Amino acid sequence: MLYLLLALGVLVLRLAELRASAAASPTAPAPAAAAAPGPAPRLAWLAAAAAVAVALLPALRDAPALAGPGAALPKDTISHLAIAYDIATSGLPHGWIATNNGGFPIALHYPPVGWLLVAALIRLGVAPVVAVKGLGFAAFVGAPLVVLAAARAVGARPASAAAGAVALAWVAPYVQFAGGWPSFFLLGLLSQILVIPLVIAWAAAVIRPARFELGPALAAACAATHPQVFTVSAAVLGAAAIAAWDRRLCARVLRSLAGGGLVAAALYGPGIASMAAPFGWPAGLGWRHIGFGPERVLPWMLDGDLLDFAHTPVIGSAWIAACFLHATHLRAPASRAVLAASAVALLLSMSGGWIAGAGPLGRALLSLFQPMRALVLLPLVAAAAIVSALDLAAAALARIGAALAARGARRSRPALAAVLPAALAAVLPAALAAVLPAALALVAALEIPARAAELHVLAEKQAALVASRGCPPPAEGFDPDLIARWLAEAPHGRASYAAEDEFATCSMMHAADLRRAVPMAFSTGAGAHVGVHAAAFLEVAPERPGSAARAEALGIRTLIHLTAQRPGPPEAWALVDRRGGVELSRRVGGTDYVGLGCVREVWRGREADLLAALFEHLKQPRTVLDTPGELVALEATRGPLERVAVADDGCDAARASVREAPREPGAYEAIVDAEAPVDVVFRATAYSGWRVRDGGAELAPRRVAPGFFAVRVGPGKHHLEAVVALPRFYLPAVALACGAALALGAPRLRRPLFRRGRLPVTRRP
Repeated sequence: MLYLLLALGVLVLRLAELRASAAASPTAPAPAAAAAPGPAPRLAWLAAAAAVAVALLPALRDAPALAGPGAALPKDTISHLAIAYDIATSGLPHGWIATNNGGFPIALHYPPVGWLLVAALIRLGVAPVVAVKGLGFAAFVGAPLVVLAAARAVGARPASAAAGAVALAWVAPYVQFAGGWPSFFLLGLLSQILVIPLVIAWAAAVIRPARFELGPALAAACAATHPQVFTVSAAVLGAAAIAAWDRRLCARVLRSLAGGGLVAAALYGPGIASMAAPFGWPAGLGWRHIGFGPERVLPWMLDGDLLDFAHTPVIGSAWIAACFLHATHLRAPASRAVLAASAVALLLSMSGGWIAGAGPLGRALLSLFQPMRALVLLPLVAAAAIVSALDLAAAALARIGAALAARGARRSRPALAAVLPAALAAVLPAALAAVLPAALALVAALEIPARAAELHVLAEKQAALVASRGCPPPAEGFDPDLIARWLAEAPHGRASYAAEDEFATCSMMHAADLRRAVPMAFSTGAGAHVGVHAAAFLEVAPERPGSAARAEALGIRTLIHLTAQRPGPPEAWALVDRRGGVELSRRVGGTDYVGLGCVREVWRGREADLLAALFEHLKQPRTVLDTPGELVALEATRGPLERVAVADDGCDAARASVREAPREPGAYEAIVDAEAPVDVVFRATAYSGWRVRDGGAELAPRRVAPGFFAVRVGPGKHHLEAVVALPRFYLPAVALACGAALALGAPRLRRPLFRRGRLPVTRRP
């Protein structure tokens, strides 16, 4: 019913506008003059900025609780901060991040901008929690202000720009991946919230002609901040430019896509080429990869929940009404562009099931594009539609007002004929045009407090949680400072929590593991794209027999657990400390990052089959983790998966010993004494960049389950050193791509892409 009323309202407005245009007298102001007014006075834009600032005041009120030094760290933010903190304190000597689980190379498989920005803030002396939460908060507050600036740059009206900015600020999505404050303050999606202002600026840069184009550079920044959002934005902007049928706009979009594509290819191309097991999407999180189908997205949109969950559906309704209005102005390039952008963004957001069902081609496409990330653009597209539709409505009201003024002047008495036309022409159009800002102000006054109240409740809960140092459910004796001290004093080897439960999450929420001395064999967010390790490193399961063997297989030396999870056998673990129901245990004996074993079995098959087999294997009651001395090699072939036993070749791990030497992230060193051939396993993520040397000789590594690498050495004493490196020429290629993106905006390098054809050139008035 609501949408029917909106459609009728739009239809009435359009009919009145057409009638006013048809009835305009030759002496009346031309409709084009009303549709394309001169630049708004600076005072009007200052008023619009003040309105947006007032709308953001509730968020600023909660800034200390949300982004202050004592703020809690939700979900993905925990891992983002831990990685950035390691970069700030240890640097990237080999381009390797060893923070969580088996580690991974920076940038190849994950966007680096967020981590590097947080690390830079920490190096400048900003408190770690303030660095990550403050950066996310700044992006959240800054996005509406960027909308305001972008709208002014492309020639929108101040009131319309303010409405779009406020709509973006207080969107209340059903799915937290869609945007708004829940994306960061509930899920901790740092890269996603950072990319939103960049996408807005990128769109404005390609719409507004400039002597030096910023579009390619901004597109490159988007690609480096969030590649999936970049690919979705590229599709949406491309569709809008084609629908607008504007030659120069298409050229600017293509140049920006070239700049962003070059940087994306340089940053992530080598990573995509090296996506072999154990790299891959974690099992059980497919919905985050594929997203939702039309059977869920369309009902969310039609009932208003998509952008206004549990609230009056003002933003979703305004988006649909805006599309209705634009559909009545299909001759206008802006209307066609908005409709195309809305349709493509909505279609992409629910295309995951179709793509996943396309076989190998679909799987390859999903490695570059995640439909879930298309939801990010829906609030942005809605805001753009609202801004442009309000401009259309304001222009229509101005035409109607001018026509009514002219009609009243023609019907006035002779005594009033000298003054009434001028009075009506000055007052009536302005009065009608003031209807929209007044209505918008009323809606904002009624709706923003309700939406801001949810953010305030979250801030209060987080402040109470930090103040009480509590956890849901509370662990008896939980003390984040004590756990931080335990981790800071941890010896060589990895440290871990006993399980992925509320206790572990709460420990990290309070930044208890930020000052750890060793890497954590645990991850709740970023870094879990090393999919097999995201599952394998949760399998210590101390309450199950044989936990010491599984801990050794994963290089875990220190374990923090609840009393009910005390590991065994007792002789393999030493109880170091206890506080109430929380305990610290250390494994006795065994090896850490460098272990000894013998390959007893080989799995051969396609990479996808190897990945699936590893995930399935880790669900079994007994796995390779239970026998760290018996290794399973992984070999990629083009044939079906097969498992082949290896004949006894004299390998004997019992007649060898290993002594490790601590090294920087991305390097391992050990002395191995062997009386017989033995396989030396390095318990770090298998990756093509590892180089292993035995003295001056280089050894060929091979992958072993659950995703580490090993080398075979013969009898004797061996000085082994494993060092990882980014692909050759990787950093120069990234620098060259960034330079090319900047150069694409230079005036001398720009040439018309369409010298002939039917695409017209649209000039701004």
